[in-house]
Amino acid sequence: MLLLGTSFVDAPRYTLARVLMFVWDFCRDFWHELRGIDEHARFTYCPSVCVILAGYNEAESVGWSIESLVGKYPRLEIIVVDDGSTDGMLHEARPYGKKYDNVLVLGRPQRGGKSSAMNFALPYTRAEIVITVDCDTSLDPNALWECVQFFKDPKVGAVSATVFARNADTNLCTWLQAYEYLHAIFIGRMVAERIGALGITSGAFACLRRSAVERTLGWDVGPGEDLDLTLRIRKLGYTVRCAPYADCYTDVPTEWKRLWKQRLRWEEASVVRSHCRKHVDLADPTNANFRWNNWWVSFELILINLIFGYVILIYAAWVTINVPRNIPMVLMTFYVWSLVLEVIHILSLMYYSRDRLQHLWICAVFPLSPIYQLFLIANRIVSYTRELFWRTSFADNFVPKHVRDRTWKW
Repeated sequence: MLLLGTSFVDAPRYTLARVLMFVWDFCRDFWHELRGIDEHARFTYCPSVCVILAGYNEAESVGWSIESLVGKYPRLEIIVVDDGSTDGMLHEARPYGKKYDNVLVLGRPQRGGKSSAMNFALPYTRAEIVITVDCDTSLDPNALWECVQFFKDPKVGAVSATVFARNADTNLCTWLQAYEYLHAIFIGRMVAERIGALGITSGAFACLRRSAVERTLGWDVGPGEDLDLTLRIRKLGYTVRCAPYADCYTDVPTEWKRLWKQRLRWEEASVVRSHCRKHVDLADPTNANFRWNNWWVSFELILINLIFGYVILIYAAWVTINVPRNIPMVLMTFYVWSLVLEVIHILSLMYYSRDRLQHLWICAVFPLSPIYQLFLIANRIVSYTRELFWRTSFADNFVPKHVRDRTWKW
């Protein structure tokens, strides 16, 4: 039964979609090679860009974040927002505002949260494209160029960049996260875009059309403000694209306890809070915002992550109670079948990778991936249960108490 579940759920969702994408792209690239068609990236579109660096207690990293952006793009302005920090972030950032003409440093006396800080910065720019970057995130030299090319199409409202783990070699915890990011973000979002179901831009590096953001009235209170804004942009009729080679690097949690808490926050703010409550109109055919591709975005997440998560839990309990002697066989079957799928994933990844040696080293952890997936499934079940019954996302310290107390509880 577990094998059937992975065959009819995970295989079509992940493996089959990747294989079809690979076959299509391989045939297309081979045909272009035969005809001598040059497909090297050409950065011909150069809209005005504003990068917003909103941070709280980021004194140690804000300086190199600014320096990493300066000079990377010709029509660039940078707005740094110190969101009521207590570690001297504003003091560290101000010299850069004096050093560079295109850097504006803003300070707020009281912390309002990331959404509030980005909304605070928005009126200070008239740039066509707004890009939000976390203060602890570094960008590839061509990352800005890669993502803005998609905005040549006026229907594009947001572009999802690619996030890699910068500290993959710290320990097993970071190694597995780096492997996850390669498949879920780098390849996973390429697949989601191909089927018109890309519904998120990462908060660490998100590219947005300013006029689209203004039409949504800006960022709503987080956590999960990146997902929320992307869904609202989709409901306005815009397309969300994926820029797989607009790379950024961030530090991932180095301890299992911190990772567990991080994923609780991410998951609590996603499926139940956003798709089942706030944006339930995405799946309502009678609503004016309804579109079939938006329906698929919600349906897939609710079915696979929420419903099948509980199905797995119920099945595990049933096996444990009724046929405990079958537990080793079930686990071994799940493990072996998962490894077969992982090998297929890695082979497809290598075709798209621009750093095959590095990515191949990261993929060497794949024998432990099925165990890591069980960890993530358990985390999702806990987070969805907490959000369904207690709306715990609205008590998250990611948002200051004086803000979340005044927030509508979806």
